[in-house]
Amino acid sequence: MSIELVLLGEILAIARDSDASLDEFGQKVGASPQLAREVVRVSNSALYGMEGKINRLERAVLILGTRAVAEIASTLLVAKQMRGMNIGRVAGDQIWIHSLHTGLCAQLIARCLSLPSESEAYLAGLLHDLGLLDLHEAYGEPYANTVERSQTEQVPLIGLEEEAFGETHGKRLLIRASDWQFPQQLCEAIGYHDSPQEAPEGSRTLATLIRAAHIIVAEPGKGFSDMPPTPEDESILSDLGLVPDDVSDIQALLIERMKEVAPILR
Repeated sequence: MSIELVLLGEILAIARDSDASLDEFGQKVGASPQLAREVVRVSNSALYGMEGKINRLERAVLILGTRAVAEIASTLLVAKQMRGMNIGRVAGDQIWIHSLHTGLCAQLIARCLSLPSESEAYLAGLLHDLGLLDLHEAYGEPYANTVERSQTEQVPLIGLEEEAFGETHGKRLLIRASDWQFPQQLCEAIGYHDSPQEAPEGSRTLATLIRAAHIIVAEPGKGFSDMPPTPEDESILSDLGLVPDDVSDIQALLIERMKEVAPILR
């Protein structure tokens, strides 16, 4: 798992480096020929309005820009990681769909609040549950049983993780994401997604966007979620400045966005 995630970290770092050239960025994405082919396929889809206009990676980078291509590459790499690993009776596809939902929802929240972090919000939501896979690799069946119990009983996963293993998937990810060379603010946001109030000040808003996205996406008893609804949810949304009409608009936009994105990523 770590080799591809190190590649992802390098892609994200170059995308944020104002001194890096387009050629340097393209070469890094192209280090994986399979990833490069998939990036071109997605770039050339109706999702970006580029049907038939992009036939190679260099053109995708030139037309869409490094941030957009980094988002595409991140999405493809995370999908591959998650879909390939079931955690007990929890299918990898369930975790993947939850992560995609969370990323898109966090992006919509950032847009609704006119925050200058739409891309970062998407990536943070998309990546926030990679710690699940890492803990499952470390502990195997006992961890799978813990995840299954969280889903069956609809209780927050972090409490069960702390009780059984002395760590949570968020705090595990805080360490591992640094190993994978993810940007520091992103590491902190995904590491504290289950307790955004504890995040360092510079990443607290981004961590809170992930938590808010969980709240808006959540449907008790449906799909996978590492954080079922809690009594504090309403205050988290109101503290961000989201009113019920905002939440309804975001939910409606999310449904439409998923209709656009899901078929292309299958």
